[in-house]
Amino acid sequence: GRRRVPRMLAARGAAVAQNLQYLSGQRVVPAFEGWERNPDGSFTLYFGYLNRNYREELSIPLGTDNRLEPSGLGQVQPTYFYPRRHRFLFSVQVPADWGDRQVTWTLTSAGRTETARGSLLPVWEVNDQTIMENRAGSGFADGNLPPTIELDGDSARTATVEAPLSLTVQIGDDGIPATRAVGGPNDARIDVDATGRPLFGAGRFGRRNAMGLRVAWLQWRGPGKVAFDPWYMEGIDDHMPGWAPPPLPPDGKVVTIATFSEPGTYVLRAMADDGYLYTPIDVTVTVSDRP
Repeated sequence: GRRRVPRMLAARGAAVAQNLQYLSGQRVVPAFEGWERNPDGSFTLYFGYLNRNYREELSIPLGTDNRLEPSGLGQVQPTYFYPRRHRFLFSVQVPADWGDRQVTWTLTSAGRTETARGSLLPVWEVNDQTIMENRAGSGFADGNLPPTIELDGDSARTATVEAPLSLTVQIGDDGIPATRAVGGPNDARIDVDATGRPLFGAGRFGRRNAMGLRVAWLQWRGPGKVAFDPWYMEGIDDHMPGWAPPPLPPDGKVVTIATFSEPGTYVLRAMADDGYLYTPIDVTVTVSDRP
């Protein structure tokens, strides 16, 4: 007959499996974060994702493997996915008469298809407090408003693979919340892999989001890889012990250099972030392989 595994050992094995950390080869899981009622009667539905890898960044082009439905709402989702969990990353607006219909985001990666289904069920209603608690881990800043962001120059640019592109944004905030000191009670040790490199978003070893105004650049879409200088991984590095927002120039202007690995059309997203709420702005860059 079959050998029976003791219940305690089986439970221990399941716990070990749940704690496995994969550097690559895993899928991206879309997530519905909730919905918010707008002053004009329409609704905003929020989505994010979990890239189950701790290292691998995935590109999933728009189409069958990366689609929002109904398609008439537009395809506003990212096609480039950074490691681990990224909450409230983009939104979809639906009209006041949306009713009980769903907005679905479907992703296929690593041989598996996952779908996030967004609806206006009351249990999924969110507000700024909910968003702040989810992005920052806990807490609430009474009266906090989203930061402001303005792009210097056009939102459509050209560049070449050989020549880095300079991008300048001006960011501002209401001063809420105040910057939190590094090394306080919310810090914790960093989990590392076998090589000693930090593991992004390492669950129980993470901390609450660092407070303070900063700008984060993300590669939203594009055929190659974009390197930003300076750069930090929004939603991950700002949860790591010891991380704090870099000092801002007095005029609030932050210059970032983007370098592209290959030709094509890219969408870059800048996020003015105060640790609780953020405001995005997009830049489309057409990159050629020669001047």
